[in-house]
Amino acid sequence: MTGYDYGNARLRARRAALLRAEHYADLAGRDLPALAAALAATCYRAQAAAPAGTAGGHLGQLSRMARDHLVAALCGLGGLYRGRASGVAAALLGPFDVHAVLTVLRARHHQIPAEAACAQLLPVGGVTAQIALQAAREPDLPAAARFLAARRLPDPDTAAALGPAQRRYEIDADLARVEQTVARSARARQAATLAAAGPEAAPAAAAVRRETDDLNLLLALRLRAAAPGGSGEAGAFLPGGSVALPRLDAIRRAASAGDAVTAAAAAHAAWHGPLKAWAQDSDLATLHAGLETGRLRTQLRELRTADPLGAAVAAHYVLAHQAQARNLRLLGQAAARAISHEEAGRQLVTPI
Repeated sequence: MTGYDYGNARLRARRAALLRAEHYADLAGRDLPALAAALAATCYRAQAAAPAGTAGGHLGQLSRMARDHLVAALCGLGGLYRGRASGVAAALLGPFDVHAVLTVLRARHHQIPAEAACAQLLPVGGVTAQIALQAAREPDLPAAARFLAARRLPDPDTAAALGPAQRRYEIDADLARVEQTVARSARARQAATLAAAGPEAAPAAAAVRRETDDLNLLLALRLRAAAPGGSGEAGAFLPGGSVALPRLDAIRRAASAGDAVTAAAAAHAAWHGPLKAWAQDSDLATLHAGLETGRLRTQLRELRTADPLGAAVAAHYVLAHQAQARNLRLLGQAAARAISHEEAGRQLVTPI
């Protein structure tokens, strides 16, 4: 018996509630009121029955439903596991804590009201809704950073790094440097936790490495666009990926889009198609969507068939619910005519 047994059994049972291909076929092409009504007959029944509010109209209601369902699905996941498996589950939820911490720090930098800043957070890990709101009510970024660091959030390593980061911020008010410190420290902690968890966590660790690679590719191309010729900041790359820093630096310094594609092509075969399209229009948003779609499809397929007694079940569960929330946002955007129904269909990822 491993520390994954009980939690995996619970998550496999819950997985049956995920939307399937036939659900998406029924939801596709609907307008916003019809889409919200159709979701009321699915696993989103509880969220559809909740008071809709007035912000954002039907699209706002759909966004709230997707968020609330994702929180309900992931909240308490860590408590299903014991021992080393509990640490793995916390690492899989870590990005939600990082997003919450970064959102709070940005809010204090820009003096955004606490309630507005925290409205869309996903409090499923250590950063609860109450903690996020309290931190967002601190008078400034250094005070918020100290508040979070005292609670060892988003993780003990990153909390320790927040001290020097906030002191530097008091001198130069450089939000980007603080964000970089948090993102890099948290990613390193996540990778180290999964690596230390042994072979049972290997599929989850591989999934995180691939996500890190995609994020680093996008960062390299953003740096290239911001500082042609490669004079931009190269130290922002996230640790824990499989693509070596010299290759990322070569992408960053590439003289032309074609050279960037060539420099990146050998790293991941799945990058070739999205990068080829990017070379034609330099649209990083479309590239990001293409990378995410391909990665999610591959990872969900691989994780579902990996060791049923290891961390793959939890990793699949988290990614499947993230993919489902993403699908609803795409369907909502198509219903609101922000994108075409065809484009939404191309980006949909069926988790099971």
